[in-house]
Amino acid sequence: MSWKKAKWVLLAGGAAAGILLSSYPTTPQLSRCPEIGSLPGIVLGMFMATTIIHTLVTSIQADGVHSKRLSNWRSTSSIRCHLLIAIGALMTAGTLFLEILLWAWVYRHVGAIHSLEESLYFSGITFTTVGYGDVTLAKCWQLLSVGEAVNGVLMAGWSAAQLIFLVHRMMIFSVQPERAQPD
Repeated sequence: MSWKKAKWVLLAGGAAAGILLSSYPTTPQLSRCPEIGSLPGIVLGMFMATTIIHTLVTSIQADGVHSKRLSNWRSTSSIRCHLLIAIGALMTAGTLFLEILLWAWVYRHVGAIHSLEESLYFSGITFTTVGYGDVTLAKCWQLLSVGEAVNGVLMAGWSAAQLIFLVHRMMIFSVQPERAQPD
């Protein structure tokens, strides 16, 4: 599937995720618990949203690796390959942080956690599966955190694979000019 076709599929998926997330009413106080049937919808919407975000960043990085313009730029110096690896790592870290922010927004939006700082902290330790246990959700919201933990494990694995691909391709490119030279 070409990128031009894929972006429409991704946008449709993003719209569907937004509809799923926005259809859940905001709860102003912690005492109001959701029906059990609404939690899978929130988790599914977040899985779709984080998958779309990761797909877009992966596509940008893969397109960059295979770009003729970027190939010409990086071929002049091995330091440029290292710079592209660093930029790719920062993009990947930024993507993961964006997804943590999105989960924190969900916790605040549904009323599971009221404080911005606490929702960011809880989302970060849940997404990374550190789970200190110093901040917990009300019992009725705990399945939401399980969904985030599973999502975080999947996105961390995807990110690791993405970075390995990027480093591998850049190392191949930095070695190729040496192979091309006659002895």
